[in-house]
Amino acid sequence: MNTQKNLDLDSLEKLQFVQLLELTEWAARREGRGRALSPTDTKDAIRPPQWSLLRNTKLLPWQEQALGRWSGAGNRGIAKVVTGAGKTVFGLAAIERLQKANSDLLVAIIVPTIVLMSQWQDEVLSRSNLPPSMVGTLGGGSDDQFSGTIRILICVLNSAARKLPDMVRSLPGKHNLLMIVDECHRAGASEMRKLFDTPTQFTLGLSATPERDDPPEDSDIEESDDESFNGKNDGVLEREIGPIFFEMNYAQAIDQGVLAAFTIEHYAISLNAEERRNYEAISREITDLRQQLETRSRRGLALIRWCRSVAGSKDLRARRLIGLIADRKQLLYQIEERSKAVERLVREAIQRDHSSRIIIFHESIAEVMNIFAHLRRVGYRVLAEHSDLSDRTRAQAISLFRSGTAQVLVSAKSLIEGFNVPSADIGIVVAASSSVRQRIQTLGRLLRRGEGNGSKRARLIVLFAENTVDDRIYEKADWNGFVGAERNEYFRWVNVADTSPTRLSAAPREYVPADYELDANNLKLGMPYPGKFEGESFTVDTGGTVLDAHNRPVELDQDIISRLSEFRGGGRFLVTPKSHHVLKLTRNTAGTEAIFLGRLPGPLRSATGRVSTADLNPNPGDEYPIQLASGKTFSVLQRDERLIARKERGQPVFVERLEKITDVEKRSRLENIQAGLKTAYRKGHLISRIFVNDLGHVGYLYQGQAYFLGNAPEGTAGFSFENHGQTSRSESQK
Repeated sequence: MNTQKNLDLDSLEKLQFVQLLELTEWAARREGRGRALSPTDTKDAIRPPQWSLLRNTKLLPWQEQALGRWSGAGNRGIAKVVTGAGKTVFGLAAIERLQKANSDLLVAIIVPTIVLMSQWQDEVLSRSNLPPSMVGTLGGGSDDQFSGTIRILICVLNSAARKLPDMVRSLPGKHNLLMIVDECHRAGASEMRKLFDTPTQFTLGLSATPERDDPPEDSDIEESDDESFNGKNDGVLEREIGPIFFEMNYAQAIDQGVLAAFTIEHYAISLNAEERRNYEAISREITDLRQQLETRSRRGLALIRWCRSVAGSKDLRARRLIGLIADRKQLLYQIEERSKAVERLVREAIQRDHSSRIIIFHESIAEVMNIFAHLRRVGYRVLAEHSDLSDRTRAQAISLFRSGTAQVLVSAKSLIEGFNVPSADIGIVVAASSSVRQRIQTLGRLLRRGEGNGSKRARLIVLFAENTVDDRIYEKADWNGFVGAERNEYFRWVNVADTSPTRLSAAPREYVPADYELDANNLKLGMPYPGKFEGESFTVDTGGTVLDAHNRPVELDQDIISRLSEFRGGGRFLVTPKSHHVLKLTRNTAGTEAIFLGRLPGPLRSATGRVSTADLNPNPGDEYPIQLASGKTFSVLQRDERLIARKERGQPVFVERLEKITDVEKRSRLENIQAGLKTAYRKGHLISRIFVNDLGHVGYLYQGQAYFLGNAPEGTAGFSFENHGQTSRSESQK
């Protein structure tokens, strides 16, 4: 496909394009000049004592039920409701009900995009009895603040995080502030958390997917089944906004008549021979580089983040890995069968029903324009919509699609959140991130009710590249669970141009549940773990000491020690994020396997915090503060009576022999430490490492407890070694 030729306009099209822009701009100017004050504008100085925000809108049963639950939860918490079910109206109802009991109520509505800010403003003003002067905006060039007049402030998230906390704190007197966070999963990002420094009395979160378990950009880039070892549910939204007080999934929304019935058709399309060779070659190199760069604290997504950090960018291998990941993604975006499938699906849909409306989604703006240009050339009434176009052009495109002038709308992922998209009969997901959230949001945009849908049964069509990272979405999302098994249909489509799809009995991969989705009664000690391998990664050494991913010792009790009794030879394990399942990780030819070892009452805690050393005067063999058990590390090897060694070029080098040390004090210190190690062994403390900390103290860890051995002969440097008159460097730093 010649993209540049497809994008070129002929002379007549250029003329029509400019005419349209001129007419539209002139009409907008005339409308602005001629606008007269509406009756509402003339009453700006009059603030109604009681707000009416619904204009006689009758609430749906779920909205009434959710309002009761929110009130019962102290007017705090998150409504987890599918997109298109009426979360905005529910938010307005919450404001209206709360204002009846709080006449001095202030409302901050936080949204992720400028487009959503405008939509909320339109909804408030069109439905309410409030004058425009009472509703301000913050972000997108607007810098309104709460005042005696402005009582509702609609804010873009970035601006709110920077300005809202100080703004509210500076208000005179005490105010009852309700903060509504729309698409609240966006506010959980670390850079946005300053938003929650805002003093609030009441909170309401709205989202189809408030859990932050799907990194939107990187979740499809790692084939390793280790990718979630460092995944951790930080719970910031529930901590700051409140718990989830109401949930409605797609299956429930359809059963209650809130959303229209629909089907999801999943099509596995093939790579041609050349595409497959390139894909396999890139994937092999990605795997090799990943294995070279992985460390205990750098696996999966954590590794990718490190590669993109300042430190990682200095490593040529890290830069190569990031480049290869981008190359593989582009290869999958551009496979030949995708564009063929799109054209055939559009053609057949319109042949069946000339009034069909079709929204096509793609992750790549360049590919959106390729699809748009090609469909336009072959005669379809198609428009493109994405963030590289101006707001005016985007709004016009959506308006023309809503009116039916355009029959096909091709969009990048910007449509997934933020736009009040008109209803469509068919949605085609040509390529998308494996983020479950984005797929769910796509569904919501497609299924919004609107004029013209009537009794049509909506279809969502998902294209994915078979036997690639593309199909991992089916491990991560329980499609049958949240939309109903009867609404999912699976197909393999080989040679799209000339054949029909072949129906499959199931998804290409089986969904793997999260820890909290598993039935505890079905989990038996020692069984292979049936859930996701996710959570914090820890290691346990031969002495039973547990270290976190940053080599910090972990505080243990007898319950934890008993759970880890199988680790006589050391090993690695996970503690899952919500249910705190303990999983022993082992490698075999099939990959990584997890064995269920039980459940902890809570997460493991690393031994951190300050310890006063002013009165610290331990004797050899005494228990020692575990917070101080870090620093340089050295090996303990029984093969030589000197015991203490470091590695040099992969070979052990032992400390100087006692008779060669002329300094009496240093010789005495080393002798005492060696004697202490022998005593520890006689007590059954089979240890392989010792530490030397910043106090020059030597000690060891055993089953989560630190023990003191003595003072290092060379102070904080540790020891001197055979054939080396100077002090050693450690094997590693803790």
